[in-house]
Amino acid sequence: MENHFLYVMLSGIIQGLTEFLPISSSGHLIMIKDYFDYDIQDFSFEIMLHLGTVFSILIYYYSDIKNMLKPSTENINNAILVLIACLPISIFGLVFKDSIEQNFNDITYLPYTYLITTFALFLTKFFNGKKELNIYIVSIMGIFQILALLPGISRSGITISTLLILGVNKDDAIRFSFIIAIPLIFGAALINGDFSLSIISFLGVFVSFVFGWFAIYLSNILLSNKKYWMFSIYCFSIVLIINYLN
Repeated sequence: MENHFLYVMLSGIIQGLTEFLPISSSGHLIMIKDYFDYDIQDFSFEIMLHLGTVFSILIYYYSDIKNMLKPSTENINNAILVLIACLPISIFGLVFKDSIEQNFNDITYLPYTYLITTFALFLTKFFNGKKELNIYIVSIMGIFQILALLPGISRSGITISTLLILGVNKDDAIRFSFIIAIPLIFGAALINGDFSLSIISFLGVFVSFVFGWFAIYLSNILLSNKKYWMFSIYCFSIVLIINYLN
């Protein structure tokens, strides 16, 4: 029982932090499984943890989401942008998900994918745009978001970095990246399986919610202070550690 409790707490913390900090949740899960022989692939429970992070987005961006649901031409346009952003990774994931999991769900590939994340995050140091979102920018971001299907490439990191490099202002970039996670996570949860509804699972949901909210808050603070690129140091250190241990 004690080990299961620790498993739930650890999984909730990892999911909450790494879902929104640009350091790849899937990459961390693979490292933990590989180095500690700790299997965290209870799939129904993993789905519950993802829902915990969705709740953190809903709470953090409650006012923005509430305003987006009001009928208006602007909100219709925003809904179209969300759809455009989600379509590429959704289609690609449905078609190639099993193949990706079979071929890349291994620590051997993590140094290469973490290098991509490192490079993308480091580039954000040199961009401070003022553009607003548009179909062209969101389409490009949606294509690059496909890379997040590979463990080691952070979804939030690659989307925020792409938007910043394309000149989008940092507030819109981080808000849009996190908000589009809502339909993506809900969709993946509905498609991929059942839900673990035990009391211990709800504890994991709460933990992932709390740490997810903190991760969103921290990301906003660092991006506002032009320190978001510093996550590239962390990601590069993972590359060095994996290479050293292997």
